[in-house]
Amino acid sequence: MNFKNFFLRAVLALSILAAAPAALAGPIYRVTLNTGWAGQSGFLDLSFGGLIGAGSSVARVTGFQGDFDTTVDPYFEPDDGSGQGSERANGSRAGGFTLVAGDTLALVSQAVRFGDSFSFDLQFDIAAAGLASDFGIGLLDENLNPLTWGDTALRFTVTPGGGVEFVGAELASVQIINDVPEPSDWALVLTGLVLIGSMRRLQSRS
Repeated sequence: MNFKNFFLRAVLALSILAAAPAALAGPIYRVTLNTGWAGQSGFLDLSFGGLIGAGSSVARVTGFQGDFDTTVDPYFEPDDGSGQGSERANGSRAGGFTLVAGDTLALVSQAVRFGDSFSFDLQFDIAAAGLASDFGIGLLDENLNPLTWGDTALRFTVTPGGGVEFVGAELASVQIINDVPEPSDWALVLTGLVLIGSMRRLQSRS
């Protein structure tokens, strides 16, 4: 292979690699909770799960902002005894949490101080099969009593092989910050694949 062909292939490969993550990424939901109850302490709970037969969809929660009580470590359920969670609920506020749905709830609970807003980014890897699961966002007082109607401030329903729907109370808002792939992303990937195929056909003829 001469240098020119090698260079062209390298450029095409880099173009495809650069475009593929954007083309394949699912929506990222920016969740904001505008809380009241100034001067009160409590908990922000994130839970993910469903009924027996629920698909093992994955929720990734990152980019936390708000008045978190950093003197209290996050609580995980289930816990493998290490204090760092388990394969179904783990992570950190700085690096983000991962929750895997199942027929019992995966839970991350964080101590907070109310009176300001809390926000984070949420993205799902949706399972191919199984029953739907609910990702719930709950606000509890220091005695673990729900502060919102219906136990959750916001709930996302994740359907394997399908999509995501959400409902919530007035204090919660959701903004989709990267929706479906841009046509230009898909076009770049497809163009690169076509060009690679054309180069191979030309080489086979020569």
